[in-house]
Amino acid sequence: MSLRTRASWALVGLLAIGRLGCVPQDDPAEVDPLLAAVLADTWPMVVLPALDDAAAAAAVLASACAAWDGSTGAGQVEAQEAWYAAMAAWQRVEPMQIGPLGASITVVGGQDLRDEVYSWPTVNPCAVDELTAGETWRASDFTATHLVNVYGLDALETLLFSPAGVNACPGDAALNTDGSWQALGAEAIQANRAGYAAAVAAAVARSVDDARVAGEAFAPDFASAVPYESPQSALNAIFDALYYLETRVKDDKLGGPLGLMDCGGACLPVETPVAGGSNAWIAANLEGFRTLFLGGEGHGLDDLLEAGGHEDHVSSLLSALDAADAAAAALVVAVDVAAASDPAPALALHAAIDEVGQVLRGEVAPALLLQIPAEAAGDND
Repeated sequence: MSLRTRASWALVGLLAIGRLGCVPQDDPAEVDPLLAAVLADTWPMVVLPALDDAAAAAAVLASACAAWDGSTGAGQVEAQEAWYAAMAAWQRVEPMQIGPLGASITVVGGQDLRDEVYSWPTVNPCAVDELTAGETWRASDFTATHLVNVYGLDALETLLFSPAGVNACPGDAALNTDGSWQALGAEAIQANRAGYAAAVAAAVARSVDDARVAGEAFAPDFASAVPYESPQSALNAIFDALYYLETRVKDDKLGGPLGLMDCGGACLPVETPVAGGSNAWIAANLEGFRTLFLGGEGHGLDDLLEAGGHEDHVSSLLSALDAADAAAAALVVAVDVAAASDPAPALALHAAIDEVGQVLRGEVAPALLLQIPAEAAGDND
């Protein structure tokens, strides 16, 4: 039995019989000890360790990009490999958009810090190429005066992986019609991309560090549910973050590219179409989801369910997650490649993640008296 499990059962002895930790309480003294433990462990045991991993990977990426001079060869390959590692680390953070990592307009305590690191699906490769040609990235206030879609991990994909000398803009874009792109020449373009990439990678590393500092400051408030209406609302914030798997992964990362969503021809772009790897990002999302649900090495939603007599719901969710992990491992090509050639493995992954969602909203939510996020309340597919 793990240390986390032993601690969980020690706390269970202090709890009243019934659905534990699920009733909003105004008096902190009346908060169930196990619910308090879940809130106290979420940041230090789950989110901050994931940010630590992302920060380490971002530092390696910044170093690799600084060393790349724009030429093809080992330097570019090292920068690309560092980008893949940084993306994988960040994708494990993606289902943890609680507090400062979340959107300021929808998440309690949100500071939009996630978008500073990775803004997908808000991407603009053409804008990145325009700024490459104009050398706008050289300005010291570049990130402060431009949109997030030209300086995060998504922008780095364009800089590190685009074919040499080729831009992503339409033929009638100014840099193509006025001859400015062609006048630069492929060698100068790649040199500019390298300089731009170094600036962006350094900004990504700073942004991940900023997210960690903000998270450390937010952790005590989350533990005591200060920004929320009640401890139950704070618990619901964890559940809302877990719903990333349902809305962003199942619907947007898989459903759109596979033609399963009715988006009127305006489905979101597949992740990282130039570099590939969209299948790997989903596997990392599943890993982050599992860590948040289990509370890492601390207390998680599984402990609350087990303490309330809902071990079957825990088993159902973990079984569904295991199946989703297996389906992700079986998808060995990017989602858009699978959609165009052999969609069966991607469809199987979509179905497996849908099963996780069914358990999440059909078993976990009612057992813990959690509310489905407003933007996903009508999703019954």
